[in-house]
Order: sequence, then structure tokens, then C-alpha cells
Amino acid sequence: MNTSLILGQYIPEKSIIHELDPRSKIIGTALLSLAIFLSAFPEEQLLLLFLVMIIILTSKISMHIHYLALKPFFLILALALLIQMIMTPGRNLIEFYFIKITVEGLRAAESLGLRLLTLLILANLLSLTTTPMAFTAALERMFRPLAKLGFPVHELVMVMNISLRFIPLLLEEAERIRKAQLGRGADFRQGKMLGRIRRLGAVIIPVFRLSIYRAEMIAIAMESRGYRGAEGRTRLNELRMKAFDYVYIVLSLGICLLVTMTL
Repeated sequence: MNTSLILGQYIPEKSIIHELDPRSKIIGTALLSLAIFLSAFPEEQLLLLFLVMIIILTSKISMHIHYLALKPFFLILALALLIQMIMTPGRNLIEFYFIKITVEGLRAAESLGLRLLTLLILANLLSLTTTPMAFTAALERMFRPLAKLGFPVHELVMVMNISLRFIPLLLEEAERIRKAQLGRGADFRQGKMLGRIRRLGAVIIPVFRLSIYRAEMIAIAMESRGYRGAEGRTRLNELRMKAFDYVYIVLSLGICLLVTMTL
């Protein structure tokens, strides 16, 4: 299964998490993320990771799909932990030429790793269980009061919605072009760095041109259908929160408050 086709995509399932109102999922994710940021002890961070894993199990989405969606971030996570271990001063544990890893650095890297991993899993869960349209509709509804102050809420949400829809399409197109170039004898993994970057242009340039073409087609389609912004527009399906949505928000708030009380 292609990782690029999973990253940022919605996976339909019949679960409690899928049926939650997108606003409650966004608020719950924000509160749990705040709790993760505020957690100061490894025990708290492990407990939060355990709670997030329970939420994942209730989503009924395969763990393999979660792994493939998170796989592109593993290298960035490893680099962040390495930098944390090297840059944190303290008692030297391992010394190799100019590289020094300290005891405090290992502890800081452990804390950072647990936080980042939990945040990535939580953000990925929101992406996999919420359609882009529902996500942007929730944001527009939540920030609607700002529209009365002249803030272009609808326009910004529309841009976000189009961008979210573009990402999987562009990733799929980039993969198709890459395979076509490989079939013609292109090699993106061998040779000097500068040469490899130049060969990547055979993929990047067509994708860039395609994105401009798609943007132009969307603009023409919106104009031909009489799109004139938020004025006078209504939604076919209005968002309505149920009892379990409030329970989810209250539980997330309770977890956040418990973590805050331990500071």
C-alpha cells in the first residue's frame, strides 16, 4: 500500500470516533495536545500515549494504516531526538570526537520523543477519521463570530478545503510521474547529490505545472457555477453536536486539567 495515498486521507469506518461531530474532534484534539505539551513527567506522557492508543482502537482503523501514515515522519522524529541529545548540556555519557551525548540529553530526548509521537498519532487520527469537507465546515462554524469583525473566515476555510483536496491528488500524480521516469531509466538514488536534485526536476516540474492547471480549472468551475463567496450561502447538512460529543470534550478537558494540576 502506498504511503502517499494514505497520508492526510480519510478512511471510512463505522466507529464512535468517526461519528463524532468534527467540532468535538477538533476541540478534543486541541485539549489533548495541550495536555501532551504540559505533561512534565514520563509517567504522564506514557499514560497519555496509552489513552491515545485506546482512542485509536475505537476508531477501528488498522494499525498498519496508522503506521504507513506516520512512516514519513519517523526520520524527522529521529533527527529531532538526536539534536536534543547532542544540544542538551549535562553529564557526559557518550563522547565521540565533537559529539557529546549527556544523561540529561537522553532524558530530554525521551520526553520529547513521547510528546512528539503522541501528538503525531493524535493528529493522524483526526485526519483519518474526518473528511476534509467536514473538517473545514467545523472550522468555519467555530470561527463564524470572527466574520462579524470583518475576518474572511469563509474564504480562508475554502482555501484550506481546496488545499486538503489537492494534497492526495498531487502526491498520487507525483508517484505516477516518478514511476514513469523510472521506467525510462531514471535513477533518483544514485550519483552525486547535485545530480540527484537535478533528476528530481523531472518529477517536480510536471507536478508544479499540473497544480497550476488544476487551480485554473477549479477557478473556472467555481465562476461558472456562480460562486461569489460566503454571502447568501447555506449548507446542505448543518452540524449538530450530540450527547457523546459533549462527553468527549468534557473527558478531554478533564485530562488536560489533571495534567495542569500536576505542574
